[in-house]
Amino acid sequence: MIVRITGKLISVNEGNLVLDRDGIWQEINIPAFAQGMLSGKVGQSITLYTIEYYEGTAVGGNLFPRLVGFLEPEERTFFMEFIKVKGLGYRKALKALALPISEIATAIENADVKLLSHLPEIGKRTSEQLVASLKGKLDRFAYAGQRTVVGEPVLEELDQLQREALEVLIQLGEKRNEAVEMIQKISKADPSITDPGKIVEAVYRRKAGMI
Repeated sequence: MIVRITGKLISVNEGNLVLDRDGIWQEINIPAFAQGMLSGKVGQSITLYTIEYYEGTAVGGNLFPRLVGFLEPEERTFFMEFIKVKGLGYRKALKALALPISEIATAIENADVKLLSHLPEIGKRTSEQLVASLKGKLDRFAYAGQRTVVGEPVLEELDQLQREALEVLIQLGEKRNEAVEMIQKISKADPSITDPGKIVEAVYRRKAGMI
């Protein structure tokens, strides 16, 4: 399964982009909010965090492999939660993500059915299902990367590998702000630790008082 892909951005279209991987052009579906963010990066090298799935029907072998790409690992994690809601398939969910995931997650946590119902492909009934199914589960995504309290760690201060470590720590049950702070302390104490797995290991060693 392809979970991360890097290449030269060839074009950004409605609902997808084309990436050049050493001469092989790959079409990758993207969420609606990412189109504007990526349109100015045509010709540049980008990295996407991906989900691989099959589209079509099994009858007659009409199944086609598809890739969905996200700018951050946390966006991919959010999407996997989002599509668990009844009635949301991959295509519909990607169109619905017209706002950054932090805003959508916050709307779900606040039971803001009015905002959710105005998203593409999402009516009142589906917005109510989103709240019923996901409220209380998306707090770690709400206002991701924004400073809401004075002195709170800012996600933008982390590099790409540190963000991957952050995603792992969150999945292991760590609180976002505490995890960001620990990652920053590890990096400051030993800048040579850059591998996400090593960062996670160092965080738990530090919590145990071993370093």
